[in-house]
Amino acid sequence: MHKSPTVFLLACLVTQVLGVVIFLKGFIPIKNAVPGHATLLDLPPEPWENDTADYKNLSASSEDSTDAPSPPLPLIFGRLVIMLVDAMRADFMYGDSGKNFMPYTRALVDSNSSVSFIAKAHPPTVTMPRIKGLTTGSIPGFVDIALNLDSKALVEDSVIAQMYRAGRRMVFYGDDTWLKLFPDHFVRHDGTTSFFVTDYTEVDENVTRHVVPELSRADWDVMILHYLGLDHIGHLAGPASSLIGPKLQEMDKIVETIHTTVMKQDKERDLPTLLVLCGDHGMSNAGSHGGASAPETLTTLVFLSSLFSGGKGSNHVTSPVYQTGLAPTLALTFGLPVPQNSLGQVMTPVLARSSARDQLRAVQINAHQLVGVLRANVAGFEREPGYQLYQQAVKMHSGWLKGLINGESAMSLETLGQRVSQQHSRAMESIVDRVAASLSEYDMHAMEVGIALLIQVFFILLAASGKFVAGIVPGTDTWTVYIPPPALLLSSFFLVLSAQVSLCTSAAGWASAELCSGPAGWSMSLAAVIFTSVCVSLTIQLSFLTDNKTLLSVVGHSLHLCCSLPWEAMFLPAGVVLHSISLGSSSLVEEEHQTWYFLQTTLFFLLLMSNPLQTHKRPITCDYTTTARSPLDLVQDADDTENDMYKQKISLSEREQKHDGRNVKKTLTEKESSQLEENAPSYKCGSLTQQGYVPKSGCVRRMVAVLALLLTSRLLRSWNQTGIVWADQPDIGDWFVRPENEIYLSFLVATSFLGILILRWRTCDVTSSLLLGVGLVGVYHYRSKTGVLAAPWVLHTDKGIFEARLVYIIIIIQLCWTCFGLLKTLCQHLQTAKDGENFTGNREGIQKNDLHRTQSSHEENKNCKDSRDRFVDGLLTTLVLLEALLLRPHNATVLAVTVFQQYILHELVLPWTSLYHSVPLLTLVHVWMGQAAFYFQGNSNSIATIDISAGYIGMEDYVQEVAGTLTCLSTYAGPFLWFSGLLVLITKRYPRPYPAMLQACFTIIITRTLPVTGYTLITTLQRYHLFVWSVFSPKLLYEAMLTAVTAAVVVLILCLGAPLQMIGATLT
Repeated sequence: MHKSPTVFLLACLVTQVLGVVIFLKGFIPIKNAVPGHATLLDLPPEPWENDTADYKNLSASSEDSTDAPSPPLPLIFGRLVIMLVDAMRADFMYGDSGKNFMPYTRALVDSNSSVSFIAKAHPPTVTMPRIKGLTTGSIPGFVDIALNLDSKALVEDSVIAQMYRAGRRMVFYGDDTWLKLFPDHFVRHDGTTSFFVTDYTEVDENVTRHVVPELSRADWDVMILHYLGLDHIGHLAGPASSLIGPKLQEMDKIVETIHTTVMKQDKERDLPTLLVLCGDHGMSNAGSHGGASAPETLTTLVFLSSLFSGGKGSNHVTSPVYQTGLAPTLALTFGLPVPQNSLGQVMTPVLARSSARDQLRAVQINAHQLVGVLRANVAGFEREPGYQLYQQAVKMHSGWLKGLINGESAMSLETLGQRVSQQHSRAMESIVDRVAASLSEYDMHAMEVGIALLIQVFFILLAASGKFVAGIVPGTDTWTVYIPPPALLLSSFFLVLSAQVSLCTSAAGWASAELCSGPAGWSMSLAAVIFTSVCVSLTIQLSFLTDNKTLLSVVGHSLHLCCSLPWEAMFLPAGVVLHSISLGSSSLVEEEHQTWYFLQTTLFFLLLMSNPLQTHKRPITCDYTTTARSPLDLVQDADDTENDMYKQKISLSEREQKHDGRNVKKTLTEKESSQLEENAPSYKCGSLTQQGYVPKSGCVRRMVAVLALLLTSRLLRSWNQTGIVWADQPDIGDWFVRPENEIYLSFLVATSFLGILILRWRTCDVTSSLLLGVGLVGVYHYRSKTGVLAAPWVLHTDKGIFEARLVYIIIIIQLCWTCFGLLKTLCQHLQTAKDGENFTGNREGIQKNDLHRTQSSHEENKNCKDSRDRFVDGLLTTLVLLEALLLRPHNATVLAVTVFQQYILHELVLPWTSLYHSVPLLTLVHVWMGQAAFYFQGNSNSIATIDISAGYIGMEDYVQEVAGTLTCLSTYAGPFLWFSGLLVLITKRYPRPYPAMLQACFTIIITRTLPVTGYTLITTLQRYHLFVWSVFSPKLLYEAMLTAVTAAVVVLILCLGAPLQMIGATLT
């Protein structure tokens, strides 16, 4: 039986999104921390002879025990100062930047008056996961990228929690992420938000102003300072900016202040103070972070203390150590137990001033704690190589203790002690690798369910497109959607339900942790069962029961029709397939922008070489209203047809106009036909053979337009270098964002905004154009207020919150004005239709006033069309203004060129090509242009290129929903703009645009389903690949987000289609 294609598309869309969500839940599960905290009672005794401290024989101790055990090691330090400089990558300290801009700290490192390391951070290299890694010693999950925007209290055991439980008094100043992770842990604190990246001075001054007063007080044990300015400069201008040097000098002065002060105070204290200078993550060569490149993962880590002064420290350790080692190092040096989930290894050079026995005791405690993590995460841990190495190390440690008691020589003890320490290190490395692998185990059940849903949706869409190809090849039938009978639906439902229940109750370990536990899991499981059963029944219906045609025959017929297309038309679907195949290569995933640049450029060349002189046979149903039309009107219609010879009407079903309870079709009279033959190309009612004639001047204009597209695309490719290989290479945008080029950037932005205004002025009404102009001036003023652009009227700079909010108000007014115009026309149309029904009661009156009614109808049609065109143009103008506010200033040119390319394509290129007659092919062109524009902005498949600052424009406080929406609109500005351009083109070209919108939505869904389905399969096969977390996982998140974006676009288009179709009902 037949059903609405709208319902069919929405069902496929929901199933597609559900499949992606379920797959993500299985591939990137949220890891739950082991509850509780480590205690000193959990520590093993020293492994004396005949007591190897076998982990299995150790008695478990309760955390509530009233015993008062001794500390694991003698206290080495009394107070702790952690100075965390956000984005302090390694070469800022150990490279030329350190020599030039951090002379005090670098001198301490070079003179061995410190203990310094290159600390390696695990990806994702964003702040919240890195703070977790530094304090807990664990490896945060990849899902923490999303959680980074809204941090919750940390329940996992950490060195901060251990300090708090031990009664240490802590103060904190800086990034308020710490206050969210550790609420109520600090006796004094002052947090600053980390997301206003345009502020790199006040955000640090708010921290520094507390340093000297706190150093003069004695009522704290731990002081944590988190500086954000360096990271903000990186986001704004990159690591090569001239702002980096002064900021590093500022940080060096603060280190000097703290170090010299505590050095003086240590003379009066029993135990020295430890100052730790570190970074949470690095900074990419583009200025951002989040990925796994060396500049993003290699950070500074320096231990400073009077204990190391005068060359008593150690040489700089050039081989990187993991950041996770900071947690056990701080715990052991301050007499605390190692956090129980820690995977870090103690940094033994920090313990160099301790006795050899204490050093071996430290690595033994660390190894023992890691064995506990191994036992909790790996079944049969006794058979693991790491545990066997640990047992051997314990026996060797016992032998060392025996030699110590027996008075063996110092040289012998030193040699044996090194061997014991190395054995413990090998054991810990093996254990860490095994536990890290176990924490990355995948929920294959959930992943397979998600892939199954996506595959079924793809094949259902493919089967349903057999007649949908009518939108590609003129002259074919319309496409129809089939819904299976209830019996097939019920049988499929119970079949899938029984399979799901069997898997969830299976004792073989196949049950999904995400789909078979908890209310949320069972709800998702039920939804998966319902949609899977529908997909199964639809597949059976479409493959075997539809007109006795199998899926193979439908695909063969579609391929046959596609092969009859011109080269540029065939290249579009072929390009979609080629792009999906390319995602199987990690290198092509990293450099995906090159794939889209190649596809776009090749398409332009094919358009350039295509022959515009083609015959297009297109059926046109000559159905009009029952109102008689004068010969003048028919001749005018013929002239319109000649002026826009490629304008075609599409139909998903036979066009019918209902009047007075009857379906009326009007045919042309002989007289009218003869008049049309004199003024227009010959055609007959029911079928139109239109011989396309393109004058020489049109060919030249088309060639010049395509060349303009090629040149502007090449310009945008050089505007923002992206990817991995060339990301650090200088580009045009880098030159403009330099502080010394502020005047040039200001002129560039002003010129770009003027170009946008001119291009949009020609299509918008006066009010919308004025609002756009005022809004663009407001955007320029906002950027000037933040100090990015030059403006003589701006006397001082600030965050520009008030100015940004004024622009938001203009955007809202623009949107309301646009919607009001459409609503007004819709109400007038309904009232006119009602009056027409009353007027038709008098047949004699109709005949007498035929000419008057014809003129009135013609005027109404024109008003409706103008109103509808103004509405879609107003929506596009509103979006352009919003993107002008959200995008980085130098990307204003990218926005202007995008608007220019839309004009070139819509007005000068597409109307002279065969693509103009097919909504699916037009949709593919806009999808490709949107994907290329995504990379023109400087985006990539690395998390590091996301500009989160866009989510906080005009905001004083963090609002998750608003920040997420604005960040999404900024990141996917290119796809949003080209989808909006597609809506404008369809609405203006077709009198009744809803059928064309259905075809466009169908094309969007199926072209999104193919790559996301293929990539989930690829990611599953590559789940143990070396680059799974650095390359494939970030791309998976981008694919999921793009699926959500296209789903929102499809829903919006379908919602707008109804009122636009109602207004178009009067247009013929």
